[in-house]
Amino acid sequence: MRKLWIMAILICSGVAIFYSCNRKGKFRIWDSGPTRVGIQPFVNIDPDEVDSVKNAVERMYDFEVVVLEPVDLPEMAYTEIRYPRYRADSLVEWLSHHVPDSVDMVLGLTNKDISITKYKDASRNEIKEPVWQYRDFGIFGLGRINGKACVVSSNRLHKGATQKMFYKRLTRISCHEVGHVLGLRHCPEKKCLMNDANETIKTVDKSTGKLCEKCWNKIH
Repeated sequence: MRKLWIMAILICSGVAIFYSCNRKGKFRIWDSGPTRVGIQPFVNIDPDEVDSVKNAVERMYDFEVVVLEPVDLPEMAYTEIRYPRYRADSLVEWLSHHVPDSVDMVLGLTNKDISITKYKDASRNEIKEPVWQYRDFGIFGLGRINGKACVVSSNRLHKGATQKMFYKRLTRISCHEVGHVLGLRHCPEKKCLMNDANETIKTVDKSTGKLCEKCWNKIH
């Protein structure tokens, strides 16, 4: 019994030493350190946009965020299916293969329009109707759930927006896509940051800009 009691104390002590709890109550493993997000600016993105996203992700998730050196948009993502723009899924794939060892995930930022194909039934490869519209559908951002990368475009965020509203949209969408990388799916709560935009920027504007309690608990 004495040996078991001593062993229990040692195990508990080891757990106490191994984990650290930050001011928001999130546990971190000391060996791996805090989560680090790398913002990957694509050329010609406004530095003010990059800084606003950096600050927003830091505030929202309490992560360390670093800004990487700007790079050109990869040619493999370029499309002219409907308009000259870049495929968001291709950009996420490219970013996933260019995550520096110094960070845990990458958030790409561009001012170019980005798009995806929207499916009615992805398992059957059935494109949503009308096909001409959804074969190459413009979006605000895209994140790979439980992946290592996401991408956000500021291209569609200026419409009908003051400068303050533009930055609110940009930072909310960026934090939304980071949420996907952390494993969050779209949330049915209309005011939650992870609610699906449903093809309109109005959903983003009406959001509280915060995660609901259920989503917050999932990532902590």
